[in-house]
Amino acid sequence: MANEYLNNKTFESIIHSFQYHKRQKSKYELIASELKETRNRRVLVYNDDFKNNAVIENEKLYKNSVENYKLFQEQLAYAFYVLSENIANYSKFSGIDVDDAIQEGVLICFEKIDRFDSRKGKAFNYMTTCILNHFRQLYRSARNYNELKKRYHIHLQEKLEKVLIRNGKDRHSGKSNLDKNSNSW
Repeated sequence: MANEYLNNKTFESIIHSFQYHKRQKSKYELIASELKETRNRRVLVYNDDFKNNAVIENEKLYKNSVENYKLFQEQLAYAFYVLSENIANYSKFSGIDVDDAIQEGVLICFEKIDRFDSRKGKAFNYMTTCILNHFRQLYRSARNYNELKKRYHIHLQEKLEKVLIRNGKDRHSGKSNLDKNSNSW
């Protein structure tokens, strides 16, 4: 699948559609909650169901917006996967698993998608920059972890040597200091 590439215009149109339907979904969720509260208050006060038709119509619009949101979310996930896979396979960062890096790339794109504005730049460049920065951070974290692990291992070795010396062992010969002074016992 790494042979596939993204067309920036298609990529941007998917992003814009996703952002639009995400806003619509949020809008209809807020409208639904407001309509239900209004209807419930009216039923309690006046014993009639004045807003019921509005609630039913809004539920239909909400279901439609959720379906469209999920459709564009799947398309966007596929596009992010292709982009992350191409970047992960192109830039080999040592210490990072490629499959994990691809998954991280997709997740970071979904985190940053709300900040994308096509008036400020191209979608491909923006998402590529987000993914690369995240991969660099993963690489630095892995490198720092390995260095810290190595320093800890050296620290444990030094600590073990000190314990051996304190317990009466000679570091070089491996014999006990008590054996050398056995005449005194």
